[in-house]
Amino acid sequence: MNNHYLIVKEKNKKTITYFEYNKLNGFNMTSKNKNIKLKDAINVNKMIIINPSFIEKLVNKKINNKIKKLIDLIANIYNNPDDEDPAGTLMIALNEVEKFKREMINKYEEYMTKAQIKLLEKKIAILEQEVTMRAYYINEKQIPEEQYETHKAR
Repeated sequence: MNNHYLIVKEKNKKTITYFEYNKLNGFNMTSKNKNIKLKDAINVNKMIIINPSFIEKLVNKKINNKIKKLIDLIANIYNNPDDEDPAGTLMIALNEVEKFKREMINKYEEYMTKAQIKLLEKKIAILEQEVTMRAYYINEKQIPEEQYETHKAR
C-alpha cells in the first residue's frame, strides 16, 4: 500500500505565490522515505497542511492506524497462549498504550475538537482496561490456589 503523490503545476498559470512557511500555522508532515528521487519531479521533504478539514482527516487517519496497531498487539497477546513471559508482554503492551496516549496529547491535541479528544480518551481507557484485566487473569492463573488447613490452637 505505497501511495505516491505527484503535484503537477498548471502550465497556463503565470502567477507565482510565495508563502513564509515559518509563519504558517498548520499540520507539519515530513516524508517517511527520504531516498525517493523521481526524475522530472519535485522532491518534497516537508509539507504544512493548512486546510482544517484536511488536517482533521489526516489526524483521524493517523490515530486510527495507531489504535489498530495497539489492538493487534493486544490481540496477539490473547491469541498466543504459548508465550513464555506473558506478564512481560502485557507490560510492553501497557507501555505502548501509555506511549500512545502521551503522543496523542503532545502531537495532535491542538488539531482535535473536544468531542474527538473525549472519544479518544474513552478508547485509550478501554485498551488500558483490557490489558490490565488480562494481566490480573494471568497472575491469578499462575498462582496456584493454596489450600488452607484450619487447626484449633490452644
